Amino acid sequence: MIRISLRPVAVAATAVAGVLSLTGTAGASGATAASATSAARPLPTGPKALTRNPLYTTGEFEFFACSELSRRPGDIDTYRVYLDNLLDCLNRTWTEEFRQAGLKFSPPKVRYITKSVATGCGKYPAGYAAGLYCPRNGTMWILLSKGQLSDPNEFNLFTVIAHEYGHYAQDRAGILLEFARQYPRLSKKRVDDLNRRIELQAECFSGAFIGSVWRSLGRDQVDWDDQLKWIIGDKWHGKANNIRYWLKRGWYGNGPKVCNTFSAPASKTA
Repeated sequence: MIRISLRPVAVAATAVAGVLSLTGTAGASGATAASATSAARPLPTGPKALTRNPLYTTGEFEFFACSELSRRPGDIDTYRVYLDNLLDCLNRTWTEEFRQAGLKFSPPKVRYITKSVATGCGKYPAGYAAGLYCPRNGTMWILLSKGQLSDPNEFNLFTVIAHEYGHYAQDRAGILLEFARQYPRLSKKRVDDLNRRIELQAECFSGAFIGSVWRSLGRDQVDWDDQLKWIIGDKWHGKANNIRYWLKRGWYGNGPKVCNTFSAPASKTA
């Protein structure tokens, strides 16, 4: 899920109750942060930021090893270590992709929460979203619900992180900025259409990352099949069948090049 700031207002991240005491940029190693492109091309602007983004010209994700660390029921510290390790994998994968695209990149800020808090893009919708990305402060907000904490073997949390990281990649690539630029003159129908394309692209990015590390996770195919089985669509994220389509497209395509939802037919983004 993403909440896009549609006004050019600078909002500082604020320390709020309910935020766990964690690092500001989870999983960012010195090597990853230092590898951000220094002599990068300008950020794409205008419609081509959506339809001809440099991310679509990069190769497949590198097949890095990304072992899942163990979690203990109700033990937030083990969840923190689990998630920080996953974010290390995402940082490494996306840093390389942005290097190939010639775009600047650095890891996102990440906050793990256990209840609804102020995010900089409004109050966190704890009853609806498992994760949220706020472009105003470049922060991923991840909810560790009672359900998540009670089942250390579930796979949904992994996919949530990969999806929200996909939104961060869209932000760094100029995709979200272009949507915000177009927003004031768009009809509600077109806004909903673009929002679905953004969400489905994040699903595709997520599927591509999961596919690239799958062999190192030690997971059974049942885990992936169950993830696809329980998908529920809505008017903001698209129909369930289309969400499955883009997740699988990313999985088999292994990179952003197959995730250009903005040039896809309406039937695949409804």
